[in-house]
Amino acid sequence: MILSSHLTCYLALLAGLPLEGNLVNDSMPIVTYSFETKQDRDFDDNPDDWSRRKGPGYPQYIDISIDRKMGRTGDQSLHIAVNGGHATIYSPPVKIDADHAYLFRGFIKTQRLKYDAALVSVSFLDHKRQRIQKFLSRPVTGTHSDWAEVAIGPMTPKPNVRFVVIGCHVAHNKQKDISGDIWFDDLWIGSLPQLEIFNNYHRHFIDHSAEIRVSSRISGLNPKKKYLLDLELVDSMNRRVANSSLELMSSPEEVKKSADNRLLDGNKHTEVWRLKPMEYGFYEVRSNLLHDQKSILAEKSTFAVIDLVVPKATGEFGWTISEENAQLPLNKLPDIAAQAGINWIKFPLWNVMSSKNGYKPNQVAEMLDAMSNKGITPIGLLNHPPKAIRSQFAKDWQGVSGIFTMPVSFWSPSLEEVFARFTSLVNYWQLGGDDDQSFIGMQNLNPTLKKVKSQLDLIGRDTHVGIHWDWKTPLPEKGLVNSFVSIKNENRLSPSDLARELQNSKLSSSITSRWVTLTPLPRDGYSPEERGVDLAKRMVTAKYMGADGIFASSIFDEQHGLLNKNGSPTLLFLPWRTVALSLQDTKYVGTFNMPNKSTNHVFVRDEEAVVFVWNDEPTEEVIYLGEHTYATDVWGRRIKLDRDPKTRRQVLSVGSSPMIIRKCNKEVAYWRLAAQFEKGKSKSEYGGHNEAVIGKNTFSQSIRAKAFLNVPKGWETEPQEWVFNAGAGEGYRLETFMTLPTNASLGRKDVSIDYEISAERLYSIRVHRPYRVGLGDIVIKVVDKKIEGNVLEVEQIIINNTSPLETLQFRCSLFVPRMKRMRRIVTELKNGQDRKLYHIPNANALKGKELWIRAEQTNGRRILNYRWIVGEDWENPDTISRRQRKARVQVIR
Repeated sequence: MILSSHLTCYLALLAGLPLEGNLVNDSMPIVTYSFETKQDRDFDDNPDDWSRRKGPGYPQYIDISIDRKMGRTGDQSLHIAVNGGHATIYSPPVKIDADHAYLFRGFIKTQRLKYDAALVSVSFLDHKRQRIQKFLSRPVTGTHSDWAEVAIGPMTPKPNVRFVVIGCHVAHNKQKDISGDIWFDDLWIGSLPQLEIFNNYHRHFIDHSAEIRVSSRISGLNPKKKYLLDLELVDSMNRRVANSSLELMSSPEEVKKSADNRLLDGNKHTEVWRLKPMEYGFYEVRSNLLHDQKSILAEKSTFAVIDLVVPKATGEFGWTISEENAQLPLNKLPDIAAQAGINWIKFPLWNVMSSKNGYKPNQVAEMLDAMSNKGITPIGLLNHPPKAIRSQFAKDWQGVSGIFTMPVSFWSPSLEEVFARFTSLVNYWQLGGDDDQSFIGMQNLNPTLKKVKSQLDLIGRDTHVGIHWDWKTPLPEKGLVNSFVSIKNENRLSPSDLARELQNSKLSSSITSRWVTLTPLPRDGYSPEERGVDLAKRMVTAKYMGADGIFASSIFDEQHGLLNKNGSPTLLFLPWRTVALSLQDTKYVGTFNMPNKSTNHVFVRDEEAVVFVWNDEPTEEVIYLGEHTYATDVWGRRIKLDRDPKTRRQVLSVGSSPMIIRKCNKEVAYWRLAAQFEKGKSKSEYGGHNEAVIGKNTFSQSIRAKAFLNVPKGWETEPQEWVFNAGAGEGYRLETFMTLPTNASLGRKDVSIDYEISAERLYSIRVHRPYRVGLGDIVIKVVDKKIEGNVLEVEQIIINNTSPLETLQFRCSLFVPRMKRMRRIVTELKNGQDRKLYHIPNANALKGKELWIRAEQTNGRRILNYRWIVGEDWENPDTISRRQRKARVQVIR
């Protein structure tokens, strides 16, 4: 085995962390190899009963023997003389059992190594002495004057383990050393009690009304010792929810002395920690076994408290499994996926038929069939080609596009069995994984996809073929029938960036389906709240912007995943599930105008409206959404909604984390969206103008309603109140004459309409609608700054955008509290802008005060009013000199 293979195995197979604290001291020694004389009874310079590996790549001329002059704690050690080849020697099998966990510690010393490395393996064997588990130490290379400690563990054996073997290895990559020395000494294996928290679907996903039972199995206990089992339950914010501490004793007399204890029966014990039903959310169980107040073993498990749901048949959300997870049995995956709000799942299929496990194709087929029965559509990932094909590209490998651009005869034989076995279950196939960049920008993309689809259609029907793409590259302009692109960037897109890219893709591509792949923020560097909120907002964005599919990438990934390897939920499972279930198979209908301008998005499904709302600043929104609404955060935790006892309106405490409001009245939601002003804006001139409130009866029956228009102080409307009838689905138009005061400021004003609707019951609804004063043909802007001498400079800018062009003249006044108004005149303003300056003393005293500029047209009826707060936009607190100011003004003019 070459060094690169050992390093790969080291990362993949190492179980547990390096030995810490007192683990070694608290363990029971199983075997020690110090290579002293008593371990070489026949004096042949080889440790007794050790066996050397033979075969190609393992030359026997490399000397492996006991060095009688070099030892770490004694006089001797095992020495390997490096000489251009691999070398491995194994200890004899030593009996162990599966009730304990095991530790390894050893020491390595190397001299003059550049390419080679030394490492130790620990192998667990079954009763036939066949290896079923393997663990590797870190590699040691270079020159060391002292002994380097290497450790593995704790290692948990499978139930059928009966023996353990230690291996000492010399490995190298393509380059190798032809000289050098390696010594191994004090190789030691010890046993510890084994601690396990039982894991299965029903323990990871618990119904809100169910009792919670946490089962910890402890084995390998030393009956002569006392142990303490600490159990702790924490929530998603790492807050302790519950805890328990139990003494484990073997003496009945000792048990009588303490209340919180358990009497051991032999060296095994199973402790069931029963907890009352918990609130909705994510929880982590931490189990810690202590001896003499020192931690020996620690285990963690997670679960989510949820309302178990019946899967829906359709939806946009899905998962990507790019690598099969050996720890989770395939038959467990459909039940987990059914509770995640998904209707799509990507799964690697190319290498299934060539698996060494002859049962694997049937197991995968049964899993895909179970997914389909739960409304989850499988997508076959063709991302891992057989080695025989992959090896032909060697260093030129760019991705699977290189395979599929070859003649059909090149790649078809490797897929014939896959297609034949799975096309009855799989109609969607993706060429390459979600990180395969090889199809992006490809010139002959459509012919390539068409060629693959033709082969699929020989066996299946209505097949769909897709590829990975990214947002940086324009999507293909010509789409293939039944095609899709799965779009993902290496770098995360913010919700606003994602919205922009999805909007652009709508306008520029004819691709049949656009699937968005989202990679959550990593575990390292971000708080749980940041990660959950970010994922939720991007899911909502992808949904309201019309993505055809929304996928979570690599759900078992340690940094970004939604599930742990054993199928238990990570912190992000609940935000994903909560949002996906809320939006599954919904239709986006728009946004409400809320008085405090909170961002919100409204979706409808069946008889329900779903509202997502958040705001960068904490605020309250008062709005009537229905009689049976309830709210949750992204973790699924219920949020109490206060209500106005008279109007029945809900009071929403809105923050940066999305609030999800379910079971909103769909008819009321549609009424809000339909109610609006016919014009919604007026000219910036004194006098009145005609306006109307228009809308539609969105209730399923005839209604009688009263409407009242709430306008800013000083505005006049006639009439201001209406009573009207409307049949189901019938529109209405409420005419009024609106007169604005001469001091009405330009811009958006908050106007609302109060409705009292008599349908099957009485509804009281307030609809907010912005009203714009000014058509945008004439714009007034103000810039204020503090300049030298504590002087406030106000720059007034009037822009003429009239069409057809008018020549404008204005008489302008600046109103400052407790000061005489300041006047300026604007004459002959044609297309373009006019700038005027005002200077007021004592800028510091005016900061935070409201000022007002009024511009009255002398050759027309327009009146422009602009109010603002001084100092809100002072970016630089430092003053500027008058000379700098004059230079700037001259340049501007």
